[in-house]
Amino acid sequence: MKDLIVVGAGPAGSTAALFAARAGLDVTFLDKAKFPRHKSCGGALSYKVLDMLGPKAEKAINCIGRRLVVYSPSLRSCEYMSDHDLHFIIRKEWDHMMALDAADAGAEFREETMVTDVTPKDEQVIVDVRDGESLSAKYVVIADGTGLRSYKKKLGFTQPYDYMARTVCAETPMDDALIDELTGTVRGLHIFFGVVPRGYGWVFPKRNSINVGIGFSNKYKPDKNQFEIFADFVASLKGLKMLPEDYDPTQGIPAAIPFRKPFEPIGIGRVLLAGDAGGFVSPVTGEGISYGMRSAKIAVQTIIDEMEGTLDSDLVSAYKARWMDDFGRDMVGSGLSLADLVYKSIRRMELVVKMMIADEPTRDTVAKMILGDISYKEAKKRTLRRGLIAGLKSLRV
Repeated sequence: MKDLIVVGAGPAGSTAALFAARAGLDVTFLDKAKFPRHKSCGGALSYKVLDMLGPKAEKAINCIGRRLVVYSPSLRSCEYMSDHDLHFIIRKEWDHMMALDAADAGAEFREETMVTDVTPKDEQVIVDVRDGESLSAKYVVIADGTGLRSYKKKLGFTQPYDYMARTVCAETPMDDALIDELTGTVRGLHIFFGVVPRGYGWVFPKRNSINVGIGFSNKYKPDKNQFEIFADFVASLKGLKMLPEDYDPTQGIPAAIPFRKPFEPIGIGRVLLAGDAGGFVSPVTGEGISYGMRSAKIAVQTIIDEMEGTLDSDLVSAYKARWMDDFGRDMVGSGLSLADLVYKSIRRMELVVKMMIADEPTRDTVAKMILGDISYKEAKKRTLRRGLIAGLKSLRV
């Protein structure tokens, strides 16, 4: 019997396997895919998780940037230069290196292994896979992404439809010289508010690749589907000369992500959820890699503490308390209300960008919030404190 089985080998699953293996646990992590595999994602990596990377994943960072450009629904733009590096990855390559780092640390990596059932017992958890094999472990971390697999539904893990978001994203190889011509020589984040209600579009130029996407909450139901919205966004980018005329919008790949708050419950017995599987995604930006990695590391440490008999509550309660202390209160409490404030309407998103253009303190606050340099609580406090002055200034923009 294993100490730990991790279901899923994305950033959260590989992080859980890496830290469990480093701690001396006998761990296996499974994924249904053969790596390297495609993953629909913008590919911006928070600097806050750099110290959690293994050597292969660190080396697989695609490029460094400094620039953030925010566009309003009417395409007014505001530029901000970060005082720290912005890191970009191509998920197909980077996820593979994450998994290999965990394997190098001693975790058993099993690709092309589809989990069909997870059954908690008093002293163990049984994990059934498609070929009929049954595995057992003292604990299980489910980090298999957004989809509500049958075994998760059976265990009582569900998310309301309105708590999910739809995305369409394309990672397209492109010559660096052409990217420089289209978006400038300094790599960075280009965020387009108002492409759709309760969402945004993005362009992330990288090294020899450009990532284009849109995402919006299921809470809002536009007249067009996500593919049509993506095609319209691509057309507007061509009009801005940010994409070449031969860019094909049909290459966009759809994906769903959680976009409001984590699952409740977040675990059962000896089973914990981490990453997208647990709903750990920012309700403001949709960023989930850093939350996924942090939740996975917390899950593993909580399991280790229970194995050592040092928890003062049950496993699931201790896990929830820890991620809430680390990032949950800010993400769910302040982040949720801030998202409702910013995405309330197209008019509101226009105003936010106009305030950024007109008022330097507001520009600094919004930019640092997007980049994760300040908490959502601090961003909300600063925005409300400066709102009247910035709003009056925006009238002249």
